[in-house]
Amino acid sequence: AFLALSNRINAEDSSSYSSAQANTSLWLSAAAYCGSSSYKTHKFAGPTTGFVVTAIIEDLPSDTEGYIGYLPSDKSIYVTFRGSSSIRNWITNLDAVKTTYTSYSECGCQVHKGFYDAEQKVI
Repeated sequence: AFLALSNRINAEDSSSYSSAQANTSLWLSAAAYCGSSSYKTHKFAGPTTGFVVTAIIEDLPSDTEGYIGYLPSDKSIYVTFRGSSSIRNWITNLDAVKTTYTSYSECGCQVHKGFYDAEQKVI
């Protein structure tokens, strides 16, 4: 099972579930486990054929990594984080207290503090 996160940004329609988009996200999440050194040269296949990596997300101290890119075939931008795969990741996971999501204060949201701290290190 993949514990990665892939999120699509599409201005045309982001309000409904799509099994095709979910499948694309699954393939992109799987590729996030290939390692940050291979993201830009990865040969994307299946529903991700043609995907273009535009930026690598990486923070060595927290072992947070992923990538940003776009898929011309569905005119979407994807932000993909690799899931937990190291002791450092699991230590971050233990910090499960909720914290206010200040990057978008209008939502009044609370998020997992460990993931939020890791996210803040790479934005």
